[in-house]
Amino acid sequence: MKFLLSMMMVSSISITSYIIAEDSPVYEANKAEYYVNVFKDGKDMDDLMKWSKEWAEWASEGEPGEVFKNYSSAILVPYYGYDLYDFDVIWVGTSPNPEEHYVGNEYWLNNGQKLFDKLPVTFPQVIDTWQRTVSETPDGTAGYVVYSDCKLGEGVTNEQFYDAYYAYAQAAKKLGDVAGRKMIWPTMGVTPGWDYDYVQAVYTSTISDYGKNWTNFWGSAEEMPEFEALEALGGVCENQRSFTIVPIKN
Repeated sequence: MKFLLSMMMVSSISITSYIIAEDSPVYEANKAEYYVNVFKDGKDMDDLMKWSKEWAEWASEGEPGEVFKNYSSAILVPYYGYDLYDFDVIWVGTSPNPEEHYVGNEYWLNNGQKLFDKLPVTFPQVIDTWQRTVSETPDGTAGYVVYSDCKLGEGVTNEQFYDAYYAYAQAAKKLGDVAGRKMIWPTMGVTPGWDYDYVQAVYTSTISDYGKNWTNFWGSAEEMPEFEALEALGGVCENQRSFTIVPIKN
């Protein structure tokens, strides 16, 4: 699927250099999986929401509830983008660490067949990733997200960029910035030929907050020394596309 291949891919070398960044601030890496969904014939978003409700109830009670207690999920609905006919929506699920992530995968494969058979979608592409939060929205929620494909500057490591990005994000909040940010490194399921180092996600609690952030914050961002330090590292982000976020299980 062209949509997500341009969203996610990176070499295992970059992932390794990122994971061992022990002295970077505050946020730890976590796992996330992205299921690119195509509706089955005669099915639509209403069917997926009904199924998602049933799944969330199953994943919140009894033994499944214990296995998936720290698993969060949402549906990404495309807004601005390209090749939008290649897919309908994306299911994203996050786990705090690899052990819980893969325990959940195994439990779903062994115990989720009845729900799986009811799925109103197929998923021709599934992407496994590492991701790391840089900053969060003031209320901790996410309703709108913009993804970009990014390359690091020459000789710059993921750890160096993350530290500078984190410093910038913390300083930005003092000027009224309300965006959350993540760096994402895919490991499996990506389409060959994607030539970037990571995916940047910038998100806000609402669509209108994203617009307000441009008005209230970006005008003064370039005067920040933290912004200048981040810019000095070089690199580029491109291929922006956006999604509204429908929460399923928090």
